[in-house]
Amino acid sequence: MSGTGDVEEFAELLRELKGRTNRSYAALAARSGVSGSALHRYCSGTSVPGDYEVIARFGKVCGAGSEELLELHRRWVLADAERKRDVSRAPAAVSAPAARTGPAASAVPAVSRGETGAGSDAETGAGAGTESEAGVLPEPGPGPEAGPEPLASASVPDLGSDPPPWRRRPLIAVLALAVLTAGVAVVLLAGKALTSSDGSDGSSDDRLLLSSRCPVVVSMGQSDGCVHELQSLLARAGGELDIDGAFGPATQMRVVVFQLRSGLTANGSVDERTKRALYENEGKPLGTWTPERVTRRIREVFTEDPERAVGIADCASYLDPLYTLPNSNATRNWGVFQLYDGTLRKLGGTREQALDPDWNIRAAHRLWALTHDFSAWKACDRAYRAGSKGDKGAEKSKAVEESKAAKGR
Repeated sequence: MSGTGDVEEFAELLRELKGRTNRSYAALAARSGVSGSALHRYCSGTSVPGDYEVIARFGKVCGAGSEELLELHRRWVLADAERKRDVSRAPAAVSAPAARTGPAASAVPAVSRGETGAGSDAETGAGAGTESEAGVLPEPGPGPEAGPEPLASASVPDLGSDPPPWRRRPLIAVLALAVLTAGVAVVLLAGKALTSSDGSDGSSDDRLLLSSRCPVVVSMGQSDGCVHELQSLLARAGGELDIDGAFGPATQMRVVVFQLRSGLTANGSVDERTKRALYENEGKPLGTWTPERVTRRIREVFTEDPERAVGIADCASYLDPLYTLPNSNATRNWGVFQLYDGTLRKLGGTREQALDPDWNIRAAHRLWALTHDFSAWKACDRAYRAGSKGDKGAEKSKAVEESKAAKGR
C-alpha cells in the first residue's frame, strides 16, 4: 500500500504524535502493546491497522488529548476506507481480448487467476484481497457463407408508408390508451412529490434532516447545518457532545447509542428511520453517570486494587459509560471497560447492558476474578504500569533535586 491521500494524512498525524515523545519505535511498542515493526509501517503509511483500538493505545502513550484522539479516529476511519477500496480494486481481472479467428486466437493463453497487490497483515487484521477469474473468449467457428440477400418478409410492414385504412383505427386506439396511461402516471407522481413519506404535506415539514436540503444518509466526515441539527437532537435526547456541525467520532458514538436504545441498526449512520426517531424522541434517553460517579463505583467494586482499576477504565473509555469503538469486523467495544461483543456473549450480557455503567463495572470485575489480574486489558494495564513508574521516577528525581538544593543552602 502506498501512502497517499487519506492514508498519508493518517500516517502524518501518527508521526507528529511520535515526534513529541522522543522515544524509539521499540520503546513506544513496549508501552502500547503493539510491535515496533507494525508501528513503523503505520507511521510510514505502508499499512493501516484493522482496529482503531491499536491506534488509540498508541495515541494515549504519546500523550494525545481527547480532541487529538477524536481527530486520530477520524483520520483512521478515512484511511481504513481507502485501504479497503485499494483491496477491492487490486484483483482486477485481465480483460478478455477480442475474439480472433485463425491460428493467432489459439495462441492467446487463458488467464486463470488475478492477484491482489495487498497481502494480509496478521497484526492488524487486514484481510487479503479476493481472487477473481477471467478467461479468453472462445474462438468462434467459421461463419456462414455469403449467399443471396433474402427477400423481405411480407409480415414486416414498410415503415415508410401509411398503414392501410383497416389498420388505422386499432393503432389510434393504442396511441390514445398510451397517452391516457402516461397522464395518470404524471398525476400520481406529482401527488407523491407533494407529500412526504408519512402522508403529510412535504412543504410544511420544518424538520431539516428529513428535508431535501440534507442527504438521505448523514454520516461520518460530513460538516454542515444538517450535522448541527443532528447534534442538537442528540443533545436534546440527553447526549453530551459539542454542537459544532462536524460529524466526528464523538457524534458517531452518540448516534450508535441512540440507535441501540431505539431498537434500530446501530451502525452510526443516520438514515431516515434514525432521523424520524430523533424528531419523535423515541427510545431511552442518553443520559448516564458522570466520570466522578463511575470512579466511585469502580473503587467500591474493585476493592482488591481500586486505583489500578480506575486507571485502566480511564485509559479504555475516559470513564465515559457511553463510549463505543468500532472494529473492522463489524463488532464493537462497549462502555466503561470497553467490553468486546465476544466477551459480552461469554458473560451472558447484551450491548445494552454493557452501556449500563454498574453492570459494565461488575462484569469487568468478573473478568478480573478469573485470573486475579488485569490481563483482559493488557494494553491499558501496560500503559498504567508504565505511567506509574514514570510518576515514581519523577517524584524520586524531584526529591533528589530538592535534597541537593538543601545541601547547597
